[in-house]
Amino acid sequence: MSKPKSYVKKPRSTRGTHRINKKREEWAVKIVRIFGTPLAKGIARLPVNIHPNVVTIFSLLFAIIAAFFFFGNQLIYGAIFFFISYVFDTADGTLARLTNTQSELGKRLDFYVDILGNIFMYFGLWYSQFYLYGQWFTGGAIIVAHYLVMAFGYMFIKNRTYKTIFSHICSYYSAADEGILTFFFVPILAFFVTGIFRLALPILVALQFISYVVLFLRQKEKPDVKKNIKEILKL
Repeated sequence: MSKPKSYVKKPRSTRGTHRINKKREEWAVKIVRIFGTPLAKGIARLPVNIHPNVVTIFSLLFAIIAAFFFFGNQLIYGAIFFFISYVFDTADGTLARLTNTQSELGKRLDFYVDILGNIFMYFGLWYSQFYLYGQWFTGGAIIVAHYLVMAFGYMFIKNRTYKTIFSHICSYYSAADEGILTFFFVPILAFFVTGIFRLALPILVALQFISYVVLFLRQKEKPDVKKNIKEILKL
């Protein structure tokens, strides 16, 4: 069954490609976008209609698989499946733009799927890297600190990214950057260097906190905390 013409934008159109490639994003997203954009274009060309929300659900499934491997201390496999999950996470938004299927429901689903996937993966890493070493409280406290830092960013900072000297890159260190370091690069390094994850995780959380403090101090407008909380709950 062919797609109705009104359903999908031509993936090869100059306008669509320009909009995707010119968007300013974090360096972590830029890396994953190399794989996510071709995936979205390939899905858009399929003879069957696949909604972006289905791609979002697949990103959660791969995140759960990654969490399973993290739980079993199989860090390399966990990192690989996290990366696959991240690719699908970047592909859903691109697919929505290509197929004119952007919606508030899609944004909401993507937001909560990201949170849920991260919780699963953090639990897996907490168990294998902290709990089994008798450091369950330390690991739990670091992960709780991570979410407190994220809550601080959402409530008190209007723009959570830096402007950089590199075109198309809007942040030296953001939540997306912290995510790919926590779930991809550090687990791979931890496979070769025993105990490095327990050292690296608090450093990554501290760097995120410093980054947000800098942004908080640099912003000129006073944050509307109540409004920001309402926007988070509405997502």
